Amino acid sequence: MNSKKFDWHIWLEEPKEVEDSFNFYLKKETIKKETETRFLPVSHLNKAEYNLTFTNFLAEQQRYYDWIIVGCYYTIYHAALSLIAKKGFSSKNHLATLCALIKFYVVQENTLSKEEIELVSRSSLEKEEVSYFAYAKEKRETASYGLSEEFNKAEAEDLLKKTVQFLNKCREILEG
Repeated sequence: MNSKKFDWHIWLEEPKEVEDSFNFYLKKETIKKETETRFLPVSHLNKAEYNLTFTNFLAEQQRYYDWIIVGCYYTIYHAALSLIAKKGFSSKNHLATLCALIKFYVVQENTLSKEEIELVSRSSLEKEEVSYFAYAKEKRETASYGLSEEFNKAEAEDLLKKTVQFLNKCREILEG
């Protein structure tokens, strides 16, 4: 399954597709059954909260908006991993994480909305891609518009608000 060509939206429409993909990831050991189910969800949630604390610190500085965006992405990703860990699994990549979230929290339980899945999807970039994304986006905007900081500020504020909402939802699911 090539993440560059695969359109994950089919998982929202076709439960069999998400099940087949989940089994594919299990077979490839991209998703693994975990024996540690008590502390792993809490550990990922703590990491998400740590990332959010740092992201909020950056927001208070009223600068570094590109890094606020990166911090939000990591907060969302660790929150998503906490939900998967609650179901007794771990994931080694973002597309597999998205697949597991849809399987457990859209298809089986209907506790996450399509908008929340889209938010996770947008944050589904590998570490190098996140860093490169922030750098390349900043350079492109600076060169193209000269308004990079203002654009990044609005984008960062919006993403930060959505990140807090998603993290709160993950907390509710984990506590419920």
